[in-house]
Amino acid sequence: MLTIPASKQETITLNEKEFFFLAGILGSDRLLGVEDPFSGYLTEEIAEEWEAAKNSLIEKSYLLLEESGELSIPPEVFSRVAVAGLAERACWLKYENKGTHFEGYLHVMDDQVIQVCRCDKDQRGYSLSQLSTIEDACSQLVSDLMLSSEPLGEIPALLLSRKEFSDIYTSAAKSCCEEISDRLARLTDDAEGSIALAKCLKNRVSTGELQMSVWNGYNWESQNAAFIANESMSWLLRMSLQGDQDWLTAAPATRDQFYQMLLMWLKQ
Repeated sequence: MLTIPASKQETITLNEKEFFFLAGILGSDRLLGVEDPFSGYLTEEIAEEWEAAKNSLIEKSYLLLEESGELSIPPEVFSRVAVAGLAERACWLKYENKGTHFEGYLHVMDDQVIQVCRCDKDQRGYSLSQLSTIEDACSQLVSDLMLSSEPLGEIPALLLSRKEFSDIYTSAAKSCCEEISDRLARLTDDAEGSIALAKCLKNRVSTGELQMSVWNGYNWESQNAAFIANESMSWLLRMSLQGDQDWLTAAPATRDQFYQMLLMWLKQ
């Protein structure tokens, strides 16, 4: 989980049916990363599950039953579910470094950032945490990713086949650095850049991928990227998304460059 300090309010934990219930009350039908738990249910079954989710939320005090009989949502629950369900900008993240694993979403509305991630895969639960500002969230993120802050030399971006790179990446642990750089050089015709990327692949300390999604009013438009970093250098990877395309660019990037890119994505 990200180490960004949450607000003074405790993390909110919801199962997927509770999450959908609250999001539905707020008018959201586009929760990213959460499958519809009522898909395939009959109408009467949905009504029963809806009632069960409501009662569960009342027991948790995430939903309040007023004396008048009306239901209300506490402000801290309302704000987190509203941002997660109604935000028009979101970033899915997955990374691993030195035994640390994280996968989840950052949802952004105005300057509010809500982190949503699985808290128990068996029980299909989700935790919703309110983070600090977008700038602080991006700053802490690039720190957690352990990206290098070392200045870069004159190494241009490398263009190669996505499929070929995937094979090189998965076999890097069993290959020596020279073998990796030779394969990359044959694909890119750039010996210097291939050596630098090969060293990063062979001695990587941090890897991950992210998907930035923007709601256009009808559906989500997404951009994908990935990164690899060793102790002295970080590479940003962009690749084709369509099945009939097969390209990937690998460009050296400092921690500050990655921060600026992420900040631009989340504030666009």
